[in-house]
Amino acid sequence: MIIREFLNWVESAPDAPRADAAGALARAWLYSDLSEEDRRGAAAALTFLLDDPCPEVREALARSLAEHSQAPRHVILSLSEDVETIAEIVLKSSPVFTEVELVDALAQGSDRIQCAIAGRKGLQPVVAAALAEVGCARACQVMLENRSAEILRSSLVRIAERHEAVLPVSEALLNRPGLSLTLRHKLLSRFAERLESHPMFAEKVPDHLKEEFLADAADKVTLHLALEASDAEMPDFVEHLRAEALLTTKFLLRAVCCGRLRLFAAALSLLGNVPPDRLRHLLMSVRLPALKAVLRKSGLPLRSHQAFLLAIEIARSAEADFTRDMSLEQARTLTEALLSEIQDGALGADEDIAAFLRRFAVDVARLEARAFVKGRMQKALKAA
Repeated sequence: MIIREFLNWVESAPDAPRADAAGALARAWLYSDLSEEDRRGAAAALTFLLDDPCPEVREALARSLAEHSQAPRHVILSLSEDVETIAEIVLKSSPVFTEVELVDALAQGSDRIQCAIAGRKGLQPVVAAALAEVGCARACQVMLENRSAEILRSSLVRIAERHEAVLPVSEALLNRPGLSLTLRHKLLSRFAERLESHPMFAEKVPDHLKEEFLADAADKVTLHLALEASDAEMPDFVEHLRAEALLTTKFLLRAVCCGRLRLFAAALSLLGNVPPDRLRHLLMSVRLPALKAVLRKSGLPLRSHQAFLLAIEIARSAEADFTRDMSLEQARTLTEALLSEIQDGALGADEDIAAFLRRFAVDVARLEARAFVKGRMQKALKAA
């Protein structure tokens, strides 16, 4: 009786009262102890309201039902096919959708609909994979920023393949837990490359130094990530660097001078095809002349061997075991000692290598100074 009266009233009622009544009816369905007959009538009334010409009425239904698992499925599914402003309400929140239904909605939906689904709490891996495959850049960014979304590494890779040129997406990827080191390196390298188009770069860096500046930025990115790499990640990271043709003589010298001994050892192991444990034994205890064979096998130019052998000898004297990276202070000491030896005319050192080392020595000294100042400032803040 009550439902019949409601249907008679709703046909001629003004829009705003109809919207309020629609919301009240939806809440009654969810929370009131209705008789079986009233429940059937309420379901019919909710279905009837799906055809209401006023969007505010249908929106009131969507807002009242969206977050409840007991909402009538046929009503929620109908609302998901309504205009965007209504469909996004239920697609973002309703728990009644299956993974298949969400994937279909992604494939057929607009950017706005994709963003609504991307922001769902507890987004499932299957839906995340579909979004990574077909989602617009903005939707992928929303999903990456959704910390409750379960995103597989393969989906992160796919997003990078499709949208890495979109700066907000790249930033969201870099902030996403679980990103592989190799993918992090690719994204950060692209950031370094984008420096070339920055107005300040064009204004401040002379033309004859631009190529060197960009290469320097890329090296710094790689060395920073090498410091963060776990022992388990290092082999794959070094293999990635080799595939990208980044394991150059200059870079490996810089790695030594910055104290990245784990990276240096892993690179020699890969380039020289020497098992990691065997390679570390050679670096730590075998006579230096015997290491020349490893350097030759690694493809490093003969003119660089002297610098590498001296660096290994200096690292040994500092009791380095090549399984841990050096502190900045130790790296500075190693670089200064190596530069001192290289600059000895009696050694016939290569001028290019000496020039590299002089630059690296300055870089390491600056890094150490920054770390010292940062440490002192943090202590001062804590004391305050």
